[in-house]
Amino acid sequence: MDCVVAREALSARLDGEREPVPSARVDEHLRGCPDCATWYDKAGSLALQLRDLANTGLIGAVGGRPNRRTSALSGLWHRVSPHLLVTAIVVIGIAQVGLAIAQAVGINFGMVAAHHGSASGAHLLNESTAWSAALGIATIAMAFRRRIAPGLACVLVIYCAFLGYYVVSDALAGLVTPVRVLSHVPVALAAIVSIWASRTKRPHDPSPKARGDDDESGPAAPASRHLRAADDPAA
Repeated sequence: MDCVVAREALSARLDGEREPVPSARVDEHLRGCPDCATWYDKAGSLALQLRDLANTGLIGAVGGRPNRRTSALSGLWHRVSPHLLVTAIVVIGIAQVGLAIAQAVGINFGMVAAHHGSASGAHLLNESTAWSAALGIATIAMAFRRRIAPGLACVLVIYCAFLGYYVVSDALAGLVTPVRVLSHVPVALAAIVSIWASRTKRPHDPSPKARGDDDESGPAAPASRHLRAADDPAA
């Protein structure tokens, strides 16, 4: 076998492609040709190094001297960016809980400014109205977007737990009327139906068998593939 043909076949082998000549002939040539054997070893080492560089993302545009500051900032951004959303959610949640604790212990952070309407409870009434409207719209949307039911159920259950505590304590202190207590019934019902909706499926949802997700049937059998030898012309 000619060395050019052998090296072409070896190059295809390194790339994972089909060799143009039978692999047994190529191996026989390697055993008898030290030059091709040396070439194959060096080519294999270079191919392995290139794969490692590609996997680590070190292959980039060829230019002048790399900007170390830009590279450092880019590396820092790649490490931090996957956690930005989680960090933002946690920070916002902590801020909301902090405001709730501040109100619960009676810390004054602008709640009693008469010229803003807070002394008469007007702004607090508006906040309650906005919250009730948001929960009502989200509950209606749940009827058409069943996938939001688990998240809405989580919010409503926690809200109802705190609301129930304050209703009982305020009722014992004579700070709430029976009519106001009854006005909280819809949100309690919304919590119940959101839990129910999150645990059920819509009537027209496909069954697990129709989607191929039936656990009892076990994993799907892999499609049969007939492997052929590299020497086979039909491979």
